Amino acid sequence: MRALLVLAILVAPAVAVADESKLGKEDVAIEPRAALRGKNKLCCGYPLVHELEWALRFYWMATETEFDEPEEVDYKSLDAVDIYTKRGEFVGRYPEEFAWHLRMEGTGVLADGRVINYTGKCNYGYGTCFETTDPNTHPFGRGAGQRPLVPFKSVAVDPRFIPIGEPLYIPEFDGMLLPDGERHDGCVRADDTGGGIKKKKMDFFVMTYANFRFLLDQLWGVIWITPQIEDPRCEYLRDP
Repeated sequence: MRALLVLAILVAPAVAVADESKLGKEDVAIEPRAALRGKNKLCCGYPLVHELEWALRFYWMATETEFDEPEEVDYKSLDAVDIYTKRGEFVGRYPEEFAWHLRMEGTGVLADGRVINYTGKCNYGYGTCFETTDPNTHPFGRGAGQRPLVPFKSVAVDPRFIPIGEPLYIPEFDGMLLPDGERHDGCVRADDTGGGIKKKKMDFFVMTYANFRFLLDQLWGVIWITPQIEDPRCEYLRDP
């Protein structure tokens, strides 16, 4: 059902869409970062593009319970796959559809509460390996390096264009209603990368698919954004 909903969103005109770029986080050749445009020294940062020229996409944590089968169904009879860590440790056996979404999103939540994170290709089981993250340091998964993902603050970018750890101001997010009733201040941070995130494209981490659906109403028609760097209002997100 989720796949059908996302497909409908993708073909609808002028609607924010989910991304399918979290299929890998391999190293890429270095290219020059996006050129800075003039800075408004009175209030704002440097726009990286002309207005509304940067593509907006979304990603979230895949959740095993969304793919649960009835207890009387034997998993061995299903189209299931085995998932391992890169060290060859067995994580579990899961429906292939869930494994595919884990690979796509990069992070997922198992039915027992464990959060697992993509670690790349490997020679075991499904061929894509994951590791369990520490709930105290990475409760929502891990981004680039050891950076913890933060719902509604972390974004995935092409590090050739935006440095990892860089705070960004997104004017199209400023004042946006969030699922908890708070308003977004427009500030996000480049915490993650993705194999399909190239050049002027950004994935916004929203934690759950339900949150994605909620934000579609808030961002109806917004599929392009205008990120700015070195905006004073977002310096609180800069690493110490």
